[in-house]
Amino acid sequence: MRNIVLAAIAAVYLIGAGSLVLADDAMKSEMGAMKDQMKADVKAAPEKMKADKDQMKADMKANMKAKKDEMKSKMKAHREEAKAKRAAMKKKMKAKHEEVKGQGDAVKAQAQDMKAAGQQMGSDAKVAGQEMKDVVGGMGK
Repeated sequence: MRNIVLAAIAAVYLIGAGSLVLADDAMKSEMGAMKDQMKADVKAAPEKMKADKDQMKADMKANMKAKKDEMKSKMKAHREEAKAKRAAMKKKMKAKHEEVKGQGDAVKAQAQDMKAAGQQMGSDAKVAGQEMKDVVGGMGK
């Protein structure tokens, strides 16, 4: 029985030592893989940074274009509003001008009527004056 126990203990030691060797090999290979991955990451870093920088530039360009387009649309709306106000003002001024022109035509017509009435009165006064002259002249003879 002693031999069996010694054999079992020797087997445990051998298996333990073998497993340590296997674990060490596994750890070394994993460390090598990690080192290789780190080297690859370091090597790819400039390319990744350039890609990120290009992406940021593209995003900024898109944002600037969007802002520019928004400003253009606001300016266009403002111009259209000013144009509409100007057109309304012109229409209002034209209506006022037509009104004043109509009043001017009415004043001209009234002035012509007054002139005609004045001329009529003048000719009536002339006739009345002539009649008075004739009456006064006939009285004196």
